[in-house]
Amino acid sequence: AIAFLFVACARLADGELVESELVRIVERVSQWMPGASEAQVHDVLKQATTLFRDAPDPRSLGQLVIVTAERLRDLLAAEERERLVTELIGLAQADGEVDQGETDFVLAAARTLGVEVGLV
Repeated sequence: AIAFLFVACARLADGELVESELVRIVERVSQWMPGASEAQVHDVLKQATTLFRDAPDPRSLGQLVIVTAERLRDLLAAEERERLVTELIGLAQADGEVDQGETDFVLAAARTLGVEVGLV
Protein backbone atom coordinates (compact mmCIF):
# COMPACT_ATOMS: atom_id res chain seq x y z
CA ALA A 1 0.00 0.00 0.00
CA ILE A 2 2.83 2.40 0.83
CA ALA A 3 4.63 1.56 -2.41
CA PHE A 4 1.43 2.28 -4.34
CA LEU A 5 1.12 5.73 -2.74
CA PHE A 6 4.72 6.50 -3.65
CA VAL A 7 4.17 5.42 -7.26
CA ALA A 8 0.91 7.38 -7.47
CA CYS A 9 2.57 10.50 -6.05
CA ALA A 10 5.34 10.32 -8.63
CA ARG A 11 3.16 9.42 -11.61
CA LEU A 12 -0.09 11.35 -11.12
CA ALA A 13 1.42 14.81 -11.40
CA ASP A 14 3.15 14.47 -14.76
CA GLY A 15 2.53 10.88 -15.83
CA GLU A 16 6.21 10.01 -15.60
CA LEU A 17 8.44 8.19 -13.17
CA VAL A 18 11.91 9.69 -13.57
CA GLU A 19 15.06 8.03 -12.29
CA SER A 20 15.47 10.33 -9.27
CA GLU A 21 11.92 9.50 -8.18
CA LEU A 22 12.43 5.78 -8.75
CA VAL A 23 15.64 5.78 -6.69
CA ARG A 24 13.84 7.60 -3.88
CA ILE A 25 10.92 5.15 -4.00
CA VAL A 26 13.22 2.11 -3.86
CA GLU A 27 15.07 3.61 -0.88
CA ARG A 28 11.88 4.43 1.00
CA VAL A 29 10.12 1.14 0.31
CA SER A 30 13.27 -0.68 1.48
CA GLN A 31 13.12 1.24 4.76
CA TRP A 32 9.47 0.29 5.25
CA MET A 33 10.41 -3.37 4.62
CA PRO A 34 13.35 -4.03 6.96
CA GLY A 35 15.00 -7.34 6.24
CA ALA A 36 13.45 -7.67 2.79
CA SER A 37 15.66 -8.73 -0.06
CA GLU A 38 16.21 -6.52 -3.08
CA ALA A 39 14.08 -8.95 -5.08
CA GLN A 40 11.21 -8.64 -2.59
CA VAL A 41 11.36 -4.83 -2.72
CA HIS A 42 11.35 -4.89 -6.52
CA ASP A 43 8.41 -7.33 -6.52
CA VAL A 44 6.40 -4.98 -4.29
CA LEU A 45 7.24 -2.06 -6.58
CA LYS A 46 6.28 -4.06 -9.64
CA GLN A 47 2.90 -4.86 -8.06
CA ALA A 48 2.40 -1.18 -7.18
CA THR A 49 3.22 0.04 -10.68
CA THR A 50 0.99 -2.62 -12.22
CA LEU A 51 -1.89 -1.61 -9.95
CA PHE A 52 -1.38 2.02 -10.96
CA ARG A 53 -1.08 1.23 -14.67
CA ASP A 54 -4.08 -1.12 -14.75
CA ALA A 55 -6.58 1.34 -13.28
CA PRO A 56 -9.31 1.59 -15.92
CA ASP A 57 -9.65 5.38 -15.78
CA PRO A 58 -8.52 8.45 -13.79
CA ARG A 59 -11.59 8.36 -11.53
CA SER A 60 -10.94 4.73 -10.57
CA LEU A 61 -7.29 5.54 -9.95
CA GLY A 62 -8.27 8.44 -7.69
CA GLN A 63 -10.62 6.20 -5.74
CA LEU A 64 -7.88 3.59 -5.37
CA VAL A 65 -5.51 6.23 -3.98
CA ILE A 66 -8.14 7.36 -1.45
CA VAL A 67 -8.97 3.81 -0.34
CA THR A 68 -5.26 3.02 0.00
CA ALA A 69 -4.64 6.12 2.13
CA GLU A 70 -7.69 5.33 4.30
CA ARG A 71 -6.41 1.79 4.83
CA LEU A 72 -3.00 3.09 5.85
CA ARG A 73 -4.62 5.61 8.19
CA ASP A 74 -6.27 2.72 9.98
CA LEU A 75 -3.16 0.51 10.04
CA LEU A 76 -0.35 2.93 10.88
CA ALA A 77 0.40 4.72 14.13
CA ALA A 78 0.38 8.53 14.06
CA GLU A 79 4.18 8.73 13.93
CA GLU A 80 4.27 6.35 10.96
CA ARG A 81 1.61 8.37 9.13
CA GLU A 82 3.65 11.54 9.72
CA ARG A 83 6.76 9.77 8.43
CA LEU A 84 4.86 8.66 5.33
CA VAL A 85 3.70 12.20 4.56
CA THR A 86 7.24 13.52 5.07
CA GLU A 87 8.49 10.90 2.62
CA LEU A 88 5.78 11.84 0.09
CA ILE A 89 6.96 15.45 0.34
CA GLY A 90 10.55 14.32 -0.27
CA LEU A 91 9.42 12.29 -3.26
CA ALA A 92 7.59 15.29 -4.71
CA GLN A 93 10.86 17.23 -4.44
CA ALA A 94 13.04 14.41 -5.84
CA ASP A 95 13.15 15.70 -9.42
CA GLY A 96 14.00 19.25 -8.34
CA GLU A 97 10.57 20.66 -9.09
CA VAL A 98 7.31 20.44 -7.21
CA ASP A 99 4.33 21.10 -9.43
CA GLN A 100 0.76 21.78 -8.40
CA GLY A 101 -0.31 18.18 -9.03
CA GLU A 102 2.31 16.89 -6.62
CA THR A 103 1.35 19.48 -4.01
CA ASP A 104 -2.32 18.59 -4.36
CA PHE A 105 -1.53 14.87 -4.05
CA VAL A 106 0.56 15.29 -0.90
CA LEU A 107 -2.04 17.55 0.74
CA ALA A 108 -4.89 15.16 -0.10
CA ALA A 109 -2.91 12.16 1.17
CA ALA A 110 -2.00 14.01 4.36
CA ARG A 111 -5.63 14.98 4.92
CA THR A 112 -6.79 11.39 4.40
CA LEU A 113 -4.01 10.06 6.65
CA GLY A 114 -4.97 12.56 9.37
CA VAL A 115 -1.66 14.44 9.24
CA GLU A 116 -1.47 18.23 9.35
CA VAL A 117 0.88 19.79 6.84
CA GLY A 118 1.94 23.43 7.03
CA LEU A 119 2.90 25.12 3.77
CA VAL A 120 5.55 27.79 3.76
